[in-house]
Amino acid sequence: MAGYLPLAMIQLSALDWKAQKIAKEIGRLQSIWPDAIVLGGAVASLYDVFPYLFTAAFPPLPEAQLQTFAIASRLYATSIFLHDKLYDKDPNPETIERLVPVNAVRVLAMQWEAYHLLHELFPASSVFWKDFRGFLVEFAGACAEEQRFVAGGRSWCDLSEELALDIARAKNGVARTTLAGLAAMSGTRSSLPPLIKALDGYNAASQMLDDLRDWKEDLQSGTPSLVLVRAAGEKPAWASDEELENITSEIGRRLFYGGHANYILNLAITELDKAEGAIETWPNLAWLAMHKDLRDECALLQEDLERIALENVHRLVKQEPISLELPSPKDEWQALAWQALRYIVEQWHLGYGEARHIMEFPPKLGLSGPQYQRGDIFQRALITDTLCDANRELNDALRLALDDEVGYLLSRRRPDGGGWAYFPDLPELPPDADDLAQVMQVLWSSGHRPEIAEYCNKPLSTILEGAHADGSFETWIIPLSNRTVIETRQMDFAHTMWGTGADPEVMANLLHALALIDRKRYSEEIERGVRYLMKQQSHDGSWESTWYHGPHYGTYACLRLLSQVEFAHDSVQKAAAFLRQSQNPDAGWGLGASSNALDTSLALLGLATLQSDALDSRQDLMNASNALDYLRRQANSNGSLPSCKFIQMDVGRATQGPSQVLSYGSRTITTSFALKAALAWHNISIGGRVNPQE
Repeated sequence: MAGYLPLAMIQLSALDWKAQKIAKEIGRLQSIWPDAIVLGGAVASLYDVFPYLFTAAFPPLPEAQLQTFAIASRLYATSIFLHDKLYDKDPNPETIERLVPVNAVRVLAMQWEAYHLLHELFPASSVFWKDFRGFLVEFAGACAEEQRFVAGGRSWCDLSEELALDIARAKNGVARTTLAGLAAMSGTRSSLPPLIKALDGYNAASQMLDDLRDWKEDLQSGTPSLVLVRAAGEKPAWASDEELENITSEIGRRLFYGGHANYILNLAITELDKAEGAIETWPNLAWLAMHKDLRDECALLQEDLERIALENVHRLVKQEPISLELPSPKDEWQALAWQALRYIVEQWHLGYGEARHIMEFPPKLGLSGPQYQRGDIFQRALITDTLCDANRELNDALRLALDDEVGYLLSRRRPDGGGWAYFPDLPELPPDADDLAQVMQVLWSSGHRPEIAEYCNKPLSTILEGAHADGSFETWIIPLSNRTVIETRQMDFAHTMWGTGADPEVMANLLHALALIDRKRYSEEIERGVRYLMKQQSHDGSWESTWYHGPHYGTYACLRLLSQVEFAHDSVQKAAAFLRQSQNPDAGWGLGASSNALDTSLALLGLATLQSDALDSRQDLMNASNALDYLRRQANSNGSLPSCKFIQMDVGRATQGPSQVLSYGSRTITTSFALKAALAWHNISIGGRVNPQE
């Protein structure tokens, strides 16, 4: 068993009060130790009540003994979790290196307190200590065996299914000590063998599921697992990040389309079947709730993966290929653009699978959609908008791809006509203004302008009708009144999970779309929105984003809009100064002195909005030329640019709770922005205009 499970996430509410009491007792022990030596008992956890999950299989025991045993079990379990973090090879060791000495002492402190309590319960002659030693010996052997594979002492091909399951059972086998303690305290051992078999089966199934979820991290750290070995064979080797990305992509295809993921999930379910068969004598065992939760997770993941695979196969059967013949590049900007375009077209033939955002939303959060959600609407709209730029340079050679993508985007609109949601199959996630804006821009730029009124007017009216007095509007598209049942539910989740309020970068994106389709009709909304955005500008001239990493996307989105508005001159100049002054010595842009290809492309796009027929600044052209060299150095041999952090989701935003930022990035997205920037600066360098309205 790896990690903590909040007690509220399992069906054991009757044990809540026990967990709180045990956590309080561990807090009392914590006061004895230095603040840095955290015993890990501040938050109530499943492992506070772990022994209680099995008490139905033993004669009744005194509550005082059970509580003491539960405290010891929690401390020891926490020490094992922390030991695993120290023992396992981290792909980014610098992130935990400074914590290793203190964490090693924490392990000693937890185990000392646990042994102290256990000696109160079990005399030295108790069979419990013999059992405990045996389980620790197996645990140590499994850890050593696993490290032989990691260190190269054994070939990955030696990791058979039987050996992988044995290691999983033994590594998690210290939990058997809980059963041994209950048997020793009750004076009966007849329940011990079937319960150990059930616990081993659960642990094996849990490890298979964890390995499937963590296969990318395991690949990067060189840690073999059964699913990784089945998909990869021998341990891969790479000499660069580009090679690792290619290897990861290939293994991912094998894993999900070669049946290996499905095999592992079936194996996990089989282990659970065996485990439940061993304890069918105790139908009221609280432990069975954990079995049900794990079985449901496996089944839901299996269902989601099969659904996604079938959709992709169906799409590939329908899709017609594009044979792209590009003219000789006229300058270095166009050379970079054509290189990036070839990669984008290749990804289009693959359904933009690399750009897809897959995220887990456990049903225990109260959500009703599939556990694993796929989001690619916003990504494909962004990419298609860039393809529209390229298509203008190529005499409509990309028309097939543009029409195909428009058809896909329209097909993913919410059935009620309310717009587009980032994860379209998650009912509790409302449609949003950012997706709507990007789809509107694609429809305009690709020549599908009549579809804007047919598909976009309803959600657009909902947004504008709900605009605030200061000119801002909400990101989520939810009517102010007369809401349906699902819209009411979406508003509830907006308040508790997604967050509410105006997001400047989203506003700028939608106002830009309004300026494209009918600037005169929406002049009032645009002016009021622009004045709001001007007030949100940071002192350094940038705009921070709610949903995007760093300041460069928000600054580009706002600058693209404001540069067309005469009264925003001062804000535009401040933004221009920010971009011109924040270029790093390596000619790129990024967070601080660390440049990356995505922020560099976004900064170049921001600067491009400032240019006209007569170049406003020769220095901009020189800086852009240097940035071109930076992007060429970053480019891979297949024309792609590295994946960079792009979209962010702060899961604590809605409740003002602890901040935990989930991130998304993609090579295809980075490459798309680089392509867009290269085309813009190509037009500038040859004296053309960069105006999406032209």
